[in-house]
Amino acid sequence: MDASPATDETGRVAPSLRARAARVPDWAWAVALAVLGSVVSWLRIEPAARAALWAEDGTYFLGDALAADPLSVLLQPYQGYLHLVPRLIAGVTVAVVPVEGYAIAMTVGSCLVVGAVSAAVFVCARDVVAWRPARIVLGALTFLAPAAGWEVLGNAANLHWYLLWLAPWLLLAAPRRRSTAILLGVVGLAAALTEIQMLLFLPLLAWRFRDPNRWIIGGGVLLGSAMQVAALLLSPRDPGAESSPPLLSTVQGYLYHVPMEAILPSRQWKAAWVLHFGWWGAALVLLPFLVALVWVLWRGVAVERIAAAALAAGSVVAWSAAYVLNSNPDYFFSLVPVELAVHIHLTRYGVVPALYVLAIVVLATSVSWRAGVLRRTAAAVLVGVVVVTVVSVLVPQPSSRSGGPDWGSAVPPARDACTIDGAPDETTIAIAPEGWRVEVPCVRLDG
Repeated sequence: MDASPATDETGRVAPSLRARAARVPDWAWAVALAVLGSVVSWLRIEPAARAALWAEDGTYFLGDALAADPLSVLLQPYQGYLHLVPRLIAGVTVAVVPVEGYAIAMTVGSCLVVGAVSAAVFVCARDVVAWRPARIVLGALTFLAPAAGWEVLGNAANLHWYLLWLAPWLLLAAPRRRSTAILLGVVGLAAALTEIQMLLFLPLLAWRFRDPNRWIIGGGVLLGSAMQVAALLLSPRDPGAESSPPLLSTVQGYLYHVPMEAILPSRQWKAAWVLHFGWWGAALVLLPFLVALVWVLWRGVAVERIAAAALAAGSVVAWSAAYVLNSNPDYFFSLVPVELAVHIHLTRYGVVPALYVLAIVVLATSVSWRAGVLRRTAAAVLVGVVVVTVVSVLVPQPSSRSGGPDWGSAVPPARDACTIDGAPDETTIAIAPEGWRVEVPCVRLDG
C-alpha cells in the first residue's frame, strides 16, 4: 500500500500526525510519566516488602558496595553478567543512606528507575507510535505491567527486565537533536551494561542506518553489549540443569505466562481458566494479540511493521531464553498433570514478554488512528488495555518479599553484636529468602 502520506521524507511517522491536537508538550508528558511511574510502582509494593531486602539486592549488590569502594564494583560481574544499574543504586544507598534505611532506599531507587523507563519509552516511541494517547498508554504500561508486583517491582536485581522492555523503543528511536541522541546513547550504554538481552534487538539498527543520531544510540548499546559478552566469557555463569525443557513445556509456559498474564491479573484466575478450558483454552487467549499483529503488518507503514515484528519475536525469544537457560525439571509443564502445572509460576520471566504483546495491541490502535480506519474501535481497544492493566494493579498481588524480615528492625541487634568484646569486624544480617545474608562492617554500624 502507499505509505507516503503517513511518513515524512526520512521514513518517520509524519510530524503532522503526531502534532495534531497536541496541547501539552512531550517533555511534560515524559515528566508526568516518570513521576507517576515511580509513585505507582511504590504503591504497588506491600509495606512489608518495601522494608525487606531480597537475595542479590542484599548479598551481592549492597554487600559488595559495603566490602569495597562502590565505584570499584560497578562493573564486577555476577553470574556471568554485568549489573550496572543495581550496583549504582546500591552504591548511592551505601554512600548517603543510614544503615537502617538500606532496604527502603533500594526499593525507592528501583521504583525511580521504573518511572524513568516509563518516560524513556514514551519519548523513544515518538517515531513509531503516531497517536499520542497510544504513546502515553505505552509509557504507562511500564508501571502497570501485570504480575510485576509479585517479584519484579522494587527489586533491583530484576530491573534488567524493565530495560529489556525499553530496548526495542530505544533502538527504533530517531531523535532530531544531537544532544538527545547523546543522552539516549548514555541510556543505551547503561541499559546494555545491565541487561545482556539488549543484544536481541540490535538488528533494529538496520532501520534508517544512515541516520547518524541513531548510531549514537546504537553505539552505546553496542559498547555495553560487547562488555557484557566479554564479562560472560571471562566470568561464566554457573551451569544450569543438564536437561533442557521439552518444546511443549516451553510453549505451554509461554501461553501461561505471556498472553494469559497480560489479561488475567490473578494467578487464581489463570489457573481456573486452564483447568476449565485446558491448554487449547490458553492458546485462545493469544488470538486477540495475533489479530493486532496481523492488523499492523497489513495496515502499518514500514516502521510500524518493523516494531510489531520485533515485539512479537521478542516476546517469544525473551520467554524461551529465560526458560531454557534457567532450565529446571520441576518447571516442565508438559511432564505433569494440568492440575499441578497451573501451580508452576515463573512470573518474572513473563512480565516483559507480556508487555510486548500488549504493546502490539497499543500499536495497532495507533495504526488505525493514523490511517483513519476504525478510529472508534481503536479508542475502545485502547481504553480496554488501560482498564485491564489498571485492574491488574488493583487486584492484590502479594510480593515474594512480603514475609520480611524487616531490615530496619534487624539493624539494632546487629549493632549490639558489634559492641561485644572480641567481636569480629563485621556482622551478619539475615535477609529473604532463607539462607541469604548481608555482611555489614561494624564501622558502618557505629553511632
